[in-house]
Amino acid sequence: MNACPVMIVWAVRAWRSLPSWYLIATQDQAIPPDAQRMFANRMGATTSEVPASHVPMVSHPGEAAQLIKKAVGARTAMPAGRAGS
Repeated sequence: MNACPVMIVWAVRAWRSLPSWYLIATQDQAIPPDAQRMFANRMGATTSEVPASHVPMVSHPGEAAQLIKKAVGARTAMPAGRAGS
């Protein structure tokens, strides 16, 4: 088994060129909510907040699914050039 990590260098960061969405977990004790908001803001992400801990997809699957549906709806409504196609 080779212990050498594989390193891939991408020319374009997707979060800079494609729309992003971020589900902020307001009760997360691993990544503070203010840090999450900063990350989301840096990405220009559309955000949604839930009163959840570190894995909101498990504790709040309905809210996570709603954000995914919004992202899919927005993605399919975009002109091809903006959608990253």
